[in-house]
Amino acid sequence: MKKEIKNTALKGFVRKNKFANKFALGAMAMGIATAGMVVVIPDATPVEAATVTTFKDVPKSHWAYQSISEVAKKGLVTGYSDGTYKPSAQVTRAEFATFLARVFDSKDRTTAKFSDVQSHWAIDSIQEGLALGFINPNDFANNKFEPNKPMTRGEMSRWLSNALAHANPEYGKAIEEMANSSLTIIPIPEFYGGGVNKKDLPYIGVALGTGLLSGYEDFKFKPNGNTTRAEVATILIRFMDTMKKAPSDFTELKELLEVANTGTNILTITNFKARTGGYKEVLGKPHTYLNKTGVATIEHAIFVDTTGSKPKGIFKDMFFNEKGEDKILLNRGIYAIYYDYTFKPSRDVSVQSVSNGSDMHFASNLLVDKSKIALFNLSSPKGTSKNEFMKGETYRYWAFNKIGGQPGRDFGSRADDGSMFYYEVPK
Repeated sequence: MKKEIKNTALKGFVRKNKFANKFALGAMAMGIATAGMVVVIPDATPVEAATVTTFKDVPKSHWAYQSISEVAKKGLVTGYSDGTYKPSAQVTRAEFATFLARVFDSKDRTTAKFSDVQSHWAIDSIQEGLALGFINPNDFANNKFEPNKPMTRGEMSRWLSNALAHANPEYGKAIEEMANSSLTIIPIPEFYGGGVNKKDLPYIGVALGTGLLSGYEDFKFKPNGNTTRAEVATILIRFMDTMKKAPSDFTELKELLEVANTGTNILTITNFKARTGGYKEVLGKPHTYLNKTGVATIEHAIFVDTTGSKPKGIFKDMFFNEKGEDKILLNRGIYAIYYDYTFKPSRDVSVQSVSNGSDMHFASNLLVDKSKIALFNLSSPKGTSKNEFMKGETYRYWAFNKIGGQPGRDFGSRADDGSMFYYEVPK
């Protein structure tokens, strides 16, 4: 049978003496018979990675063939002694700690106090992860690491983001900005719909904003889902490329950070420039409608670039339905704006009644696409003509607007206290 080595004596070989390590572990991984069993150390042999870059269960037609070959060549993820890679197998905490540790190949170590890894084959990588900060001991309960537990996508986001912060402190700052802001929005259905640990959201934001991880076809992130060895090969390649860049190199991450800091992404995704104040000046401040229908505040103003043939921006999938009626905005030099309003009506009114005679940026009679409302769990009225806003109640909802982005175009508005925002596209 095959069995993983679990011998503390191996710790003396791991990274301490690379040449001895390559010989000893490489021999074991190639299947030397010992005491009647074949001893195998999955993903623990740099020598195999240096010579074996193709695997019998990863044909050239496999979607991750190139990435798997590349990580094998770099010695980040190795195969098994039977010539397989097992691309569909789930990645465990011990394995992912090993993969990331190999990327950094650091000599730094912090003693692991976990009670269940002291004799584990991945102990050295775990201690490197603790030293570099991509493994945070506070994330684990009962002093147990559970090394053989499959990594969740939420955990992977956390480890990858913390690893980026080790490589570049600016990523650490980005994490803090999103974590500490009440304005942060992460464009995944779980953000409003639940099913995600709120503490993971800034890390998921970094993972999405840099392209390290992405959502599925239904746009869900599935933070509690697992990752395969094929997927992790692609993620590691992206990670090494991302480490060479700063947060400012990623437009979508800049959008998330602008929203976290100001409630809008207008300066990142559009050609508009702030001339007097900005949305941040009026967020949460009351604006009384001239038609006496009520008082509203703007909580967020999210822009999607619809000026070309394809929508752009990290929030496009959250709001814009390219296959629905929204497509008429494309190729017309128009930006789509999605306003997050709080509204307290002075009488029973409809969306249409609110918008008639009111400031276009504090009230809109256009609703977000119904499929997006359902998928992303957005709060929204069901229609525009029926009185859905009842006197004395307070409502929080999303609505849709649009603005031309031609040179010289400007727009703005103000709250009751005189605070204002004003933007213009330079001529």
